[in-house]
Amino acid sequence: MNIKLIALDMDGTLLEEDHLHVSARSIAALRRVSALGIKIAIASGRNVKLIEEPAAAIGVVDYAVSANGAGLTDWRTKEWLRHVGMPEEQWLSVLNVLRSRDIPVEIYADGKSYVTRDDLLGARQLGFSQEFVDNYATKVEIVDDMAAAVAGKTVEKFHIFYVPTEKREPLKAALAAAGPIHFANAEPQNMELTAAEADKAKALAFLCGRLGIRAEEVMAFGDGDNDLDMLAWAGWSYAMGNASPGAKKAAKFQAPPNTEDGVAQVIERELLG
Repeated sequence: MNIKLIALDMDGTLLEEDHLHVSARSIAALRRVSALGIKIAIASGRNVKLIEEPAAAIGVVDYAVSANGAGLTDWRTKEWLRHVGMPEEQWLSVLNVLRSRDIPVEIYADGKSYVTRDDLLGARQLGFSQEFVDNYATKVEIVDDMAAAVAGKTVEKFHIFYVPTEKREPLKAALAAAGPIHFANAEPQNMELTAAEADKAKALAFLCGRLGIRAEEVMAFGDGDNDLDMLAWAGWSYAMGNASPGAKKAAKFQAPPNTEDGVAQVIERELLG
C-alpha cells in the first residue's frame, strides 16, 4: 500500500460522539503519518468555519474539502483551490421552494453559515447535544433576510436540518425543478443540496490532479450518504462501523466505529505497523 493522501470525513467518522472533539489517539496517528509525508485532507459536509477548531486540534491538516465538495481550500494558506456555487437564479428558486413549505434551512456561502433565528431552532431536531448546539450557535451568522445575506456570495450548500421520510421524495422533485442539483445527507433525517458538479470525490480528484496523486494512493474514511462518491472513488476506502448501509456498500473496507477510534486503528495497523 502506497498512500500519499488521507481524506477524512468528520461527523460520525473522525470526531467523537459529541461532534466536537478529535481523540488524542486519532491526533497522534495523524501527526505520525503526516511526519512520513502523507498529506491530510478533511472532507466534510461542514463549511470552512465549522472545520477550524477540529483542524486546529489535529495541527497537520493540509487541505479541506468543505460543503460536500463545493469548496476546496489549501488549509495552510487558506487559498480557495476550487469553489463551486449554485447560480443565483437556482439558489433563489431553491430558497423559495423551502420557504413556501416552511422548511428551516441553513445556507453555506463563502465558507460561512447563514441562518435565521427561527431556523436555528431546527438544529435541535437532529438530536445533537446542547453543548454542540451552543457551540454551533457561536459560529453561524444569524440574519433576518437570508436572500439578502448571501446575495453576491458563492452559495455552496443548502443544509435542511430535518425532512420526514414521507416528504423527502416530493421535496426532492420540487427542488430538482430549479435546475441540476446534487442531493446528499450526512444524517438519516437531514438533506444537503449543492451544485450538480460539487461532491467530495470531484473535489478530491481535482486536488489529486494538482498533486500528482492517483486514486489508488488515497485512503478515505466516511460514514454517511454524503460520503458515497468519495468512498467509491478512493482506492483504499473505509466505512466506519457506525456507517450507513450505503456507505458500507460503497467502501472497499470497514473500520471500527468512530467511538472506538476507528480511523486511528486503521492508520496504526496499515500505515504505522
